[in-house]
Amino acid sequence: MEPPVKNLKSPKSVWFIVCDELCERFNYYGLRTILVLYLSTILNYTDDAATMIYHGFIFLSYFMPLFGAILADSYWGKFKTIIRLSIVYALGNVILTGASMANSLTLDSQRIIAIVGLICIAMGTGGIKPCVYTFGGDQFQLPEQQDQLARFFSRFITAIYIGSLISTFLTPELRKSVQCFGRDTCFPLAFGLLSLLMITAIVVFIVGRNLYVKRKPENHVIFKTFGCIFYGVRKNMFSSTSHVAHWLDIAGNKYSKTEVSDTKAALEVLYTFIAYPVFWALYEQQGSRWTLQATLMDGKLDGIGWEIKPDQMQTIHPFLALLLILSFDRVLYPFLAKFGIRRPLQKLIFSTSMATVAFLLTAVLQYKIFGDSTVIPTDEGQFVVYNGFDCNARVLSSSLQLTGNNDIDPLGSAIFKCTPNSDKGVVNIKLKLNESCDAYVNYDNLDTNLAVSRGESISYFLTSSSANKEVKLRRIDHYDDFIKPKNGHPSLRIITGDDIEKNGSLALVIAGKNHSSYNISSFANENFKEVAVGNYNLVHGERQISSNINLMPATIYTLVIRRKDSHVLVKP
Repeated sequence: MEPPVKNLKSPKSVWFIVCDELCERFNYYGLRTILVLYLSTILNYTDDAATMIYHGFIFLSYFMPLFGAILADSYWGKFKTIIRLSIVYALGNVILTGASMANSLTLDSQRIIAIVGLICIAMGTGGIKPCVYTFGGDQFQLPEQQDQLARFFSRFITAIYIGSLISTFLTPELRKSVQCFGRDTCFPLAFGLLSLLMITAIVVFIVGRNLYVKRKPENHVIFKTFGCIFYGVRKNMFSSTSHVAHWLDIAGNKYSKTEVSDTKAALEVLYTFIAYPVFWALYEQQGSRWTLQATLMDGKLDGIGWEIKPDQMQTIHPFLALLLILSFDRVLYPFLAKFGIRRPLQKLIFSTSMATVAFLLTAVLQYKIFGDSTVIPTDEGQFVVYNGFDCNARVLSSSLQLTGNNDIDPLGSAIFKCTPNSDKGVVNIKLKLNESCDAYVNYDNLDTNLAVSRGESISYFLTSSSANKEVKLRRIDHYDDFIKPKNGHPSLRIITGDDIEKNGSLALVIAGKNHSSYNISSFANENFKEVAVGNYNLVHGERQISSNINLMPATIYTLVIRRKDSHVLVKP
């Protein structure tokens, strides 16, 4: 008879490891969530540069596990590797927090400090990544505690997603809902909380140091594995031996049978992961391009008076991950089985297919956000008339193709299409102002000829001369540029009447951002200019003239400003 298996209790030390992982993942996912917005909005990197730095940070974070595994298996052991690299990790968080607070330093200095902090964080998180999970496995005796080990792995994964779920929601809320250091955001608060969580992770892990099973480093396993591969490749290239069953068997004269067998098994597993770099490169776009895309959308929920932050979009992943983990065996897998999806490979193909659909939907969404840029047919001409008066202007010409009714609203616009006889043709237009414009001397018919070019759009401003108040159509010097910027910023053109002084005292100011403003004088050439998204007020000195001029992403605006008596009329 076999001796009875001793009923071993689950080691208490694993709870310290689980708590350490929860705090560390809280830190990592929280940082990853807000990083690209910090780079683009605070450090003023372009969207492309911010994306490159973000993915460079992610790459280093997932490249460093190779070196972390070497240190743990061959030199320091897992416990010392986790402690030492966690300190580097926490130091990087402190440096990054300091960079976000250093408003008095130059922008270049802030960038350098931030990059140094990110490198330290990447080295830390990547270095401990292969150690914590396996260190938890070292706490169990196998095969006696196989079931307990499985429960530990389940708790470990759950802790990862709990930490990431809380941090991906809370960190964007902290950086956006609080104002500090003269900005309308507070990245230092978000980064400071993450630093505190990483320090907490180190303290929790050290507290359990007397309970851990600490195995000594093995004999350079990774070096021997790579050595076996390179030796086998070199021997096959320069040796005539061809009677081996496997190309690595030729390395048997230098490495043991166990080492050759383990290397074979590792290479067989690698075939499964060939497509992984492509998948993870796409997956990580949630924190870069998808977040930048979300900045172009309106996240306001009017029913509850709360706004979804662009980076909070990433909360969906850990939320669904936790939901699916709890429902795999009882809900999801039985549901998929009804459609014949039972084997692991079938589930993998189904999942990647869903990911492909997600990326296609993202591309469609990006197209919908930007929409179509206005393109004028090569044989057609177009011109736009902006009404600079606070009364209707009626179009009397019947030969023009007018997109809309025959009345141009006060401070509104109308688009006309025609087919010129030559590249630069002339068309006649007749306008009549409403009698409510009796403040102007000439409000009868305006009969004039306008220049129109094929394939182009030209704008005209219906206004009056400041001298004799005679009504006229003034041409805007530039052709209309209706191409939307790639970065999704709104384009703004300002057209003013002759009685508006284009000086620095008249400006557009974003509500709540005194440092973000545009003087009207910078739009003196009446050309389109990229501006920041936001809700603007028109101010003259310290006095507010107009409010709620809301400029949305990926949109083209023309702002018409005209004086009436002692008031200023504004309409986008």
